[in-house]
Amino acid sequence: MTHRRRALPLLLLATALAHAGTLDFAALQADLNTLASTAPARLGVCVSDGKQSACLRPNERFSLQSVMKLPVGFAVLDAIDAGRFQLDQRVTLRREDTSVFMQPVIDLLGPNGYTTTIGDLIRRANIDSDSAAADYLARLLGGIHHVQRTLTRKGVRGLRIDRDERDLQTEIVGLRWGPQYYDPKRLTADIAAVPSAVRERAYKAYQTDPRDTATPTGMAEFLLNLHAGRLLKPTTTAFLLKALADCATGLDRLKAGKPPTWKLAHKTGTAGSWNGISAATNDVGLLTSPEGSTFAVAVFVADSPAPPEARAALIAKVAALTVRHYRK
Repeated sequence: MTHRRRALPLLLLATALAHAGTLDFAALQADLNTLASTAPARLGVCVSDGKQSACLRPNERFSLQSVMKLPVGFAVLDAIDAGRFQLDQRVTLRREDTSVFMQPVIDLLGPNGYTTTIGDLIRRANIDSDSAAADYLARLLGGIHHVQRTLTRKGVRGLRIDRDERDLQTEIVGLRWGPQYYDPKRLTADIAAVPSAVRERAYKAYQTDPRDTATPTGMAEFLLNLHAGRLLKPTTTAFLLKALADCATGLDRLKAGKPPTWKLAHKTGTAGSWNGISAATNDVGLLTSPEGSTFAVAVFVADSPAPPEARAALIAKVAALTVRHYRK
C-alpha cells in the first residue's frame, strides 16, 4: 500500500511532463532577428526555459527602471526567510518616506502616516510599481546596497542594483535628491527649471550608465531560478510570484501578446523621454502555457524614438512570437 501511495505522485508527474510543451527555439530566434532588424530601438530579449534560449543582445546591459522593484522585494523576502522580518510585520510610512513619480501609497498618508505591513509594501512595489513602497523597503534592509549584496550572495548574475528610486530618477534629470522633494510639486517645478544642456548631459550619461541595469540573460536566469524555488523558501517564493501575477502595469506589453489561456507573472519598468528618446521600456516575466510549461521572457526596449504604443507593441510581439512557436 505504501509503495502504491508513493508511485501515484510519480505517475502524475510523469503524465504532466508527457503533456508539457516546449518552444521551437530556432524558429523563435529567426523571428526575433527579423523583429530586431526593423525595431526602432536597441532591443534586448531573452526567452529561455533554462536549457535553451532565443535572445537578442543577450549580454548587453539595459536600464532596469522600475523592474528594480522586483529584486528589492526579493531581497526583503530573503531577509524574511532569514528571520529578520515577518510578512505581517507592521510598519508606518510618513511624509519623509515620499519618493518620486509613481507612488500611490503616499495618497494614503494621514496626520500619523500610513500603517501597513511589509508584505503589503512588497505587493504595492511590484503590483502598482510604487516607488515609495520600494524605497521604504530598501531603507528597511539598511540601504539599497543590501539588495545587491543579497543578489551577489544568492549567485544572481547580470543584475545591478545601485540606487533607490529617489536618487536614480533625480539624477537622470540633472538634480540631486533632497528633503525639499517630499513635496512633489517642488520636484516638478525644479525639473522644469533645469537648463536643457544640463538635462541633455544627465540623460546621455544615464543611457550609458552600467548602474541599475541587467542583461537579458541575467534577468531570464534570475526569473527561472526564482520560479524553480532555488532562491527563496516555498512560502516567500509563492508570495512574490503571486505579486508578479497580480501586476497591474504594462497591460499593453507582454500581457497583450499572450492568449487568455496562458498565465503571466511579470514586472514592468519605464523611463521618461528626453528630446524624443525613451531610454527604457521594459517588461520581464514568466510566461506559462496551459500545459504548465514555463518560460522566462525578458524584453528591454532601449533608446527608442518610437511613441509609447509602438514600444509596448514590440514587447507584446515577443510574447506573441513565444506563444506562436510553442509546441505541445
